[in-house]
Amino acid sequence: MLDQDYKICVGTYSDMDVLAHQPYAPVSGKGIYAMSLSQSGKLKLDEIYEALNPAVMIPHSNGKVLYAILETIKNEGDVLRYSIDADGALILCDQFRASGRSTCYLTLSPEQDVAIVINYWDAIIDVVDVDKEGRLGKVRQSFKQYYRAEDQWRQVENREDHWGNRQVGPHAHCAHFWKDWVFIPDLGENAVFQYYWDKGAKQLIRETYIEFEAGSGPRHMVMHPDLDICYVSNELFNTVCVARLDASESGVVKPRLVPLQYESTLDDRSQVSYVSEIKLSPDSKFLYVSNRGDNSIAIFKVLADGRIERRGLVSTGGKFPRHFAITPCGNAILVVNQDSGHIRVFARDIITGDLTLTDEVKEIPAPNYIRFIGA
Repeated sequence: MLDQDYKICVGTYSDMDVLAHQPYAPVSGKGIYAMSLSQSGKLKLDEIYEALNPAVMIPHSNGKVLYAILETIKNEGDVLRYSIDADGALILCDQFRASGRSTCYLTLSPEQDVAIVINYWDAIIDVVDVDKEGRLGKVRQSFKQYYRAEDQWRQVENREDHWGNRQVGPHAHCAHFWKDWVFIPDLGENAVFQYYWDKGAKQLIRETYIEFEAGSGPRHMVMHPDLDICYVSNELFNTVCVARLDASESGVVKPRLVPLQYESTLDDRSQVSYVSEIKLSPDSKFLYVSNRGDNSIAIFKVLADGRIERRGLVSTGGKFPRHFAITPCGNAILVVNQDSGHIRVFARDIITGDLTLTDEVKEIPAPNYIRFIGA
């Protein structure tokens, strides 16, 4: 089924009372579950590393460091730095305290000397020095991202307030470098913010923002590796926006991200469902999006110009698919069904993009994120 054995890490929610959202998983997890995926598509638990709500895990490009982001609204978030040994085991090195709450994303600059850390709850953006060992150090910038006048938005007070008022104030979600710019989607402000990246000063310079369909809630992005195209998932409308990226007229401030196409991730958009993860296949010929509520994966074919057409929906075999990962060889997809407390393995046809649910099920309590390491 696969080209080799793989090592993976699965994040789990260990304390659901300190989250911005409300998982309905019956049992809490303990932290990071280190696992092995065999060539035959079988999963095995190797080790558990205890941590508070590790919800996002980002590997360093050197393959020797893994960052685990701890999600909480009670305090500022922490980023744990683990080294990865030759056998794939994690060794905790240190931790970094972010400037905001519900910390949810980290991305490294192309030079790997700076990290942008995103804090969802209060939309605080941190720009942080990174040394050669991947250690997060001095905070160079820290600011709140928003475009409405301050008397036109408010900070949600608690998670019950947040559940009913997702867009009364800013909620930054992720960050992506592209050429001389950085794009940061904001679910609360309903826009993607555009910054010029000053490599010399190692700072973000705000240029403009691109408003999306009112109420849509931009969440995550993925960049096409060969075309000047990106794909933005809209959590509240359950759509994917295909956008053109424009690097012309360098030095001129203008929107560099131009929406071209919106496509639904659902057959029935009237139901309660929320887009979660979005990924391109390794060959960039297909785009996949998970739907929490519909409990499905939407499959899109990527056309020659980067636009997309939906090819189908596949049940995830569980409830609330918060995240998924595609094997580097492209032959399988692993889905973490948060509220069912398990991982499901799908065989993937690399020619058609179709997914077939296998019999492999691994029970993991309250899983929220899955990441291949060392591959």
